[in-house]
Amino acid sequence: MSTPPRALGLVIGLTAIIVLAAADVLFGVILDRTPINLLTPLWVGLILFSLPALAFLGYRTFSLVNAKYIVTQNALVIVWGPLREIVPMGEITSVIRGKDIPASLVPQGLWWPGCLVGRGHVNPFGAMRYFATAPQAEQLVVATASGAFVLSPSSITAFLDDFESERRQGITEPVEHATHRPSVYDWELWRDRWAGGLVLGGLALPFLLLIVIAIRYPNLPAIIPLHFDTQGQVDRTGTPGGLFILPVIGGLVWLVNSLLGAILHVRRVERPAAYLLWVGSGLVQLFLWIAAAGLL
Repeated sequence: MSTPPRALGLVIGLTAIIVLAAADVLFGVILDRTPINLLTPLWVGLILFSLPALAFLGYRTFSLVNAKYIVTQNALVIVWGPLREIVPMGEITSVIRGKDIPASLVPQGLWWPGCLVGRGHVNPFGAMRYFATAPQAEQLVVATASGAFVLSPSSITAFLDDFESERRQGITEPVEHATHRPSVYDWELWRDRWAGGLVLGGLALPFLLLIVIAIRYPNLPAIIPLHFDTQGQVDRTGTPGGLFILPVIGGLVWLVNSLLGAILHVRRVERPAAYLLWVGSGLVQLFLWIAAAGLL
């Protein structure tokens, strides 16, 4: 078994998480201690949009903790967080040092020094999957007929010796190429454009409502109507700050309906109910917009 060098990736990942979390705390303090103005939606938006970034950084960082490469007579097993990639020994055509490859070996997408994880395409190997933490000079490319894997064992010499030793002993039990990962990776929800449009649209509406209220807020009187009875008469008044309950309600409705819809979407037979929830969330947002227009 070999492990990649993890210190740099962990330090950078943890530092980024701490900095982003500290920024969120700062934005929260600013929201709490400054009067409502045109920048209020900005601070709210920065906090909201930082949450997916924190989740991504946390996942990639803590996946490094158990990262390892296991070589047996029958297969190379790559363990990376919750993922296990099994590459049959019979499919491996060659193992090449990264420094001997003229092309640049860099994954596509988001990565950082010490955590080079992702996909790419490099001729003549074709599709590449990166499970590395070191720069190209310290990488190995495990080539197969259908693509290649980029690794970075702490000791390249020890890995190659172990690989050759296991390979010489011969295959004792044929295994199939397989990728074991949490089922959430394979949800069709991530590839459903209608679902994505409905969910993102449902999130945009309360955020835009927050922006509209923040723009109008400085010009509103100290006391405004906050509710009307069935006859159209004002039955509750208050400060303009009470208007912000509308985007808050919209956001909570979006969150609950999005989560319930995702659960139903996974169950194929209940997918229509998922779409109804997401459409219903959008309708609630529209009603809140109408209510805000009347109160403003």
